[in-house]
Amino acid sequence: MIDVREMITRAHHEEWARVVAALTRRFGDLDIAEEAAAEAFATAVERWPADGVPPNAGAWLTTT
Repeated sequence: MIDVREMITRAHHEEWARVVAALTRRFGDLDIAEEAAAEAFATAVERWPADGVPPNAGAWLTTT
């Protein structure tokens, strides 16, 4: 079974560009979008080990 750290790494690899693109559309600023995405991934590192990996990691990261 894949551990949470691997899932976070996979989500970062697979979802980073989509999350940043969605947040750029939302905020209209790439720098703010990248900062928000980084904060969302930092929150995932804190929460996912205890709460579990959400079924749709990209959506979770975009809305966190």
